[in-house]
Amino acid sequence: MDICNLLATSSKLIEVSVDSIGTVDLQWIGYAISWIFNLFSGKTAGIALGAIVFTLVLKTIVLPLDVYSRVKMKKQTLLMESMRPQMEKLQKQYANDQNMYNQKVLELQKQNGYNPLSACLPTIISLIIFMVVFSAFSQYSQYANLSSYNNMTIAYSNAVQEYVQTADGSADDKYFLIAAVEDGLNNPKEETDIVIDGGVYYRADASGNKAEDENGAYIVLNVYGYKIDYDKFSAYYGSLDGFEPLGADWNSAPEDEKNETVKDFVRVRARAAAAEYYRAHKNETSFPAATWWIGNVWYPDSMLNKEVPSFSDFRSAISRAAGYIDADYEDSYNEVTFDLQAEKGTWNGYFVLIVLAIGLMFLQQFISMRAQKASNELGSVDGQGAKTNKMMMIIMPIIFGFFSFFYSAAFSIYMITNTVYSLVATLIINKAVSVRFEKNSEKRESLRAAERANRKRLK
Repeated sequence: MDICNLLATSSKLIEVSVDSIGTVDLQWIGYAISWIFNLFSGKTAGIALGAIVFTLVLKTIVLPLDVYSRVKMKKQTLLMESMRPQMEKLQKQYANDQNMYNQKVLELQKQNGYNPLSACLPTIISLIIFMVVFSAFSQYSQYANLSSYNNMTIAYSNAVQEYVQTADGSADDKYFLIAAVEDGLNNPKEETDIVIDGGVYYRADASGNKAEDENGAYIVLNVYGYKIDYDKFSAYYGSLDGFEPLGADWNSAPEDEKNETVKDFVRVRARAAAAEYYRAHKNETSFPAATWWIGNVWYPDSMLNKEVPSFSDFRSAISRAAGYIDADYEDSYNEVTFDLQAEKGTWNGYFVLIVLAIGLMFLQQFISMRAQKASNELGSVDGQGAKTNKMMMIIMPIIFGFFSFFYSAAFSIYMITNTVYSLVATLIINKAVSVRFEKNSEKRESLRAAERANRKRLK
C-alpha cells in the first residue's frame, strides 16, 4: 500500500482546514432578540418576522409610557390652543421684548395648568430604550453574521471529516485521509484511533469511544493535516458515478501531484457543503424569500452591499461588535465562500426599506408637528419654535435614513414597524384625547353658564 512517509517531513501532509472566527458576546437584550428570532427558525423570511414580532412586543411593553406621554402632549397642545387668543395678544404686545413675552406666557400657562415639561420624562425614557435596542440590534446582526460564517466552517470541516479514518471506519475505501496529530515532540504522527464528534477530534479507547484522561476529561487531539492512503483514494475515486479511475500512471505520479489531486477533490466537496449550508438557511435571512429583493437581512437593503460581502466588508462589519479581525482569516473566508460567487456579485437590496424608513418618519414628524401647531406657533414671540420643528421634520428622517443605510435591513424593519406602531397609536390617542377634552370643555362651559344664570337669579 503506497502511503507517504509521515515522519519524513510535514510537507508531505495536505492541509484542508478553515478557521472559525471567535464569537460576539450578547447582552441580556441580545438574548431576548435571539430567543424571539429562534421562534421563527426555519420559516420563510423568519428573521424579518422575528424583527416585526420583537418590535411589537417591545412597543407593547413600553405602551403605558407612550400613552402617558402622548396623552400629556395632546392635552398640553389643546390647552395651548385654548389660550391662543390671549397668547396672540401677548405676541403683539411684546413683539420686541422676548424676555417679557416669556414671563407673561409663563404666568398665563400657570393660570391655565399648562406644563410643557409634563410629557418630557416618558419621551426621554423612550429615547433611551430606542438607543439601547439600536445597540443590541447592531450587535446581534454581527453575532448572526459571525454565527452563519462559523456554521459554514463547521459544514466545510464536516465534509472533510467524512474521508478521515476513525476507530470504526478504517476498512472503508472512503476513509482515505489519516489524521496527523502532535506527538508531544513537535512532530506530527499518524493517528487512526480517533473519534470525531461535532467537528472535534478525540482519541478513541479500546471500545471505539472517546478516551478519557486521568481527570475524566475527554482527550482532544490537535490535527495538523492529513496523510493520504493513495490506494484507498484511487479505489474510492473510481467507484464514484461519473468518475473514471485515475489510471495506471497514478501510482508513478509524483507525491506532490497526488496530494494536489486529493486536496482538490476534498476541497470541492467541502466548498459545496459550506455553500449548501448557506443556501439551506437563506430562506430565513432573505426578505422576502426570493432573489428579487433582500438576500441577507443582516446587511443593509442597498445596491452598495452584496448578499455575501468581500472579506474586507465582512471584517469591517464584524469588527464593530467582535473587535478587530486579523487579515489572516482572509484565506479561510475566501475558501468557505468559494462556491458563493453568484451571491458575492448580487446586490443585497434596492433601497426599499431605506426609502420606507425615511418616508414614514417624515410622515410621523409631519403629523406630530400638525398636532402641536399651537405650541409651535405660540411657543416664542417670533415663531422660532415652528421653524425649529420644521427642521426636526427634516433631520429625524435623515437620521433614520442613516441608520437604514449603514446598518442591517433587519434593523430597518424594526424602525419601520416601530414608526407604523407609533403613528397608529398617536392617531388613536390624539383622537381620544380631543374628544374627551371637548366634552370636558363643554361640561365646564355648561357649569359656567349655570353659575352665571344662578348669579343673575339671585340678583
